[in-house]
Amino acid sequence: MFDRVIGKSDLTDSLDNLAERYRVVAPVSEGTRYRFAEIDGARDLDEGYIPTALPPTKYLRPPRENLITFAWDDEIQVEPVFDQSDFILFGVRPCDLHAIRLLDEIFDREKDDGHYQARRLGASIIGVECLEPCDEHCFCHAMGTLEAAAGFDLLLTDAGDGYYVRVGTDKGRQLLTELSGAREAVYEDRRRLRKIHARRDQAFEPRLDVEGSQIPALLADSNDSLLWDVLGEKCLSCGACTNACPTCFCFDVLDDLGLDLKSGTRYRTWDSCQLEEFAMVGTGESFRQPRDMRVKHRFNHKGRYLVERYGMPGCVGCGRCGRDCLVGIDPIGVFNQLKGQPVERR
Repeated sequence: MFDRVIGKSDLTDSLDNLAERYRVVAPVSEGTRYRFAEIDGARDLDEGYIPTALPPTKYLRPPRENLITFAWDDEIQVEPVFDQSDFILFGVRPCDLHAIRLLDEIFDREKDDGHYQARRLGASIIGVECLEPCDEHCFCHAMGTLEAAAGFDLLLTDAGDGYYVRVGTDKGRQLLTELSGAREAVYEDRRRLRKIHARRDQAFEPRLDVEGSQIPALLADSNDSLLWDVLGEKCLSCGACTNACPTCFCFDVLDDLGLDLKSGTRYRTWDSCQLEEFAMVGTGESFRQPRDMRVKHRFNHKGRYLVERYGMPGCVGCGRCGRDCLVGIDPIGVFNQLKGQPVERR
């Protein structure tokens, strides 16, 4: 067994030592909001954070990412750009660990995206389990993302006077050597962990009137519900929901041409299916011009299409989109309305 137990003061010292030698990214507070940022030591992080405004996946898929540089004189020269720097991503919640697993499936195993793979290879991920709900917007328990079995190198569970440390990868076993004061977990530690998990499961009250596994069928049956018209009237098409989502992966590709008109950079930026121009074609038409079509597409993409394609939910129940929506469109309310109403049809 590679599992360990480490005291809280020992973990603080270890994190300080890691921050001296590596780039460490962790959750920090900014007033009432939280974000992932580089830290200088354990004193900077906020362990009790609710999901950050932007997900930690922004360090694997940055808002702007250079892909190639190009130049031409007598002939064209093209050089790919890869960010292969090593860093530690600390304090990732289980919902975001599930999101990382999905992105791995999309950009690594299916798309073979070298730019994502370079960042992912450089990332050492240390997760921290949730033992109580973040707030009224989270519904990870219903989506099956409260507990993570993969997507991390190390996973910490608060055990009161210390942390239970689970190992997920060979890289995690190497990270164990950086945690001073950690001892091998024994039977009593694992027994204590089971009790902690039992109390955790009782702390999460059901917020959805439908099982997470039933959401794809619910959405398929609600394709012509009038609820989409209602949501389309409310939606501002601002894209805040997709920017906050840890599993959104759509992007646009642009060229930045230098002033010499002979060199430049090709880069990609985040894009959003909630913007009208996202589905616009060269002749000016948009395949999803009505807002209700865009809202319906987002819910189907997260709750149905990704499940059908990858066998993993595209919605991990983190609640970010519900917190950030300016008009109060919350997936909990949408799923419950689709389940509970006698659905009026178009």
